[in-house]
Amino acid sequence: MKNLYDKIEEYIPQILFLFIFLLMAVQVFTRYILNFTLPWNIELCRYSFVWLTFTGAAYVRKENAHIKIEVLFNYLYKKCAPRIQKIIWLSKELLTIVYLIVLIIFGVILAYNSRRFLSQAMQISQFYLYISVSIGMIFYLIREIQYAIKYYKKEYLNKKSLIKGHIKRGLK
Repeated sequence: MKNLYDKIEEYIPQILFLFIFLLMAVQVFTRYILNFTLPWNIELCRYSFVWLTFTGAAYVRKENAHIKIEVLFNYLYKKCAPRIQKIIWLSKELLTIVYLIVLIIFGVILAYNSRRFLSQAMQISQFYLYISVSIGMIFYLIREIQYAIKYYKKEYLNKKSLIKGHIKRGLK
């Protein structure tokens, strides 16, 4: 099951990116070679890009490749005792998880409230655009919880790892 989830999470952004590329290539061809434009093409690209952004975020989380600004966290981590480090790390993870849950809830509310509004060119419900926030954040939340459990087991349940981690960071 995990392998299937990994594949789905990896292939959805790749397929969406390829789809956007093909749509844009068709748009360029029809505009400059055939002298007409497809009215729905750009809108479908925009919708696909939104889906790519939110579903791709979970894959980037899996790879631990998000840009992070952790100056305060790293400073506090170096200055604090191991017990306080654990509390700081746990607080950071809980804040992230709560934030993701809020995004999921508000994404569902936004999608539900926009279900009656239709897109201009394709005439489909705006629900399909806004539900991407919740679906992407559910994928992200799964990855964040997996990361938290894995990191906690590695860093805090294994005493040797905890001691090595402090020595590695220059803490004694």
